[in-house]
Amino acid sequence: MKDAEQSTAERARALAERAIHAQAEGQADEADRLFAEAQALDPDAVAAVLDAHDAALPPDARDQPTADRDAERVRRSEPKADPRDYPGGT
Repeated sequence: MKDAEQSTAERARALAERAIHAQAEGQADEADRLFAEAQALDPDAVAAVLDAHDAALPPDARDQPTADRDAERVRRSEPKADPRDYPGGT
């Protein structure tokens, strides 16, 4: 890899890491800006940073309340409908 390519990849990685931190701090606009800049420099470097970040977290770790709510919805069972309650039912 050439020095220019390496420095571009390093810069993209650094921007992607800053974007992850901005996102964690609730600065969505700044995170979007940083991700866009990093993506324009080197999409593969950004993908590597995101893969490493995701691998360091357990599944659904960033959104456990939603995962719990969805699991609870799946566990609930609706009462069986009585066909006699509907027109044409027996």
